[in-house]
Amino acid sequence: MTLGGEDESSELHHYRGAVSWLEKRFNFTFMDTKHTRKLTERLDIRADWAFKYIFSKKRHLIKLIRDLLEIDMEVIEYLPNELPVNSEKDKRSRFDVLCKETHSGEVFVLEMQNRYESDMADRLYYYGSSLLQKQVTHGAKKYQVNAVLLLCIAGYDLHHKVPVPDGKVFFEYKMREREMGEVFDGDKLSICFLELNRFSHYLNTVGDLKSQWCWIFNNLAIFAERPRELDKSFDPLIEDAQTNKLTPMEKEDYMKSIELTEHERLVLYEGGYEYGREDGLAEGMEKGKAEGLKESARLLMESGMSKEEVARRLKMDVSELEDYVCLW
Repeated sequence: MTLGGEDESSELHHYRGAVSWLEKRFNFTFMDTKHTRKLTERLDIRADWAFKYIFSKKRHLIKLIRDLLEIDMEVIEYLPNELPVNSEKDKRSRFDVLCKETHSGEVFVLEMQNRYESDMADRLYYYGSSLLQKQVTHGAKKYQVNAVLLLCIAGYDLHHKVPVPDGKVFFEYKMREREMGEVFDGDKLSICFLELNRFSHYLNTVGDLKSQWCWIFNNLAIFAERPRELDKSFDPLIEDAQTNKLTPMEKEDYMKSIELTEHERLVLYEGGYEYGREDGLAEGMEKGKAEGLKESARLLMESGMSKEEVARRLKMDVSELEDYVCLW
């Protein structure tokens, strides 16, 4: 399914059906073009503008890379977030955040992806190969490239083909020899995911920084009291995320970025459709509905509702709601 494609009429038919189901299930009406959210005390760093705002500050980006990739790095240089193309026919690559480590030359791509999209894996392959290819100039005597590491913060459920251990939230994929597991010479391309939905605690049983990053992404905009278990190294990020520090123009840009547009709602529906196509329609649509419940609960919580009120609006028990979302 694609916006504006050959199946647009069928697509709109399914979309309108999905919107009708959402409106009946959640007991509210979507606006024609957007669903407006209120300004909270702290930024929701899963939103595009806030994500780029926070990680445009080097200390937060360095901490994220250190904690997740376990790389000892000190100095980074931001790079333009769009690669030049060889031809106007080529697909342009635009990144949320692109930087390199000054000493090693390693290149890092940071992407925030809130919803499942069927081409995400192919997009990351394309990003990585493009960044490798651009390092070798015309006329170079030999091929010499620095490692490229792509880090995707995933706000959706990944398709794992093997059982995942309890508590595992971070996944790192490399080129390896099939039987021995040997990493291919040079280890030049890595694709990594922090899967936010796999975090299921309110820091009462969490010890590692990877899980604490999940908590930050899921709860920064809505928590009432800083958990004692949260590592103090997150304090500067929490301070920089205060919305009262934004200029009026920055607040306006942020609020625009957190509006739920018609396109985003269609992407949310497409996630359920693609799950159904790949895993069986009935099961897939249930997964799509679960994703819709999580996102709707998140929107309602950020509007200032209590969990009891959210549960009432979504027509479920509080205990059932807690099974859907990891907010408490």
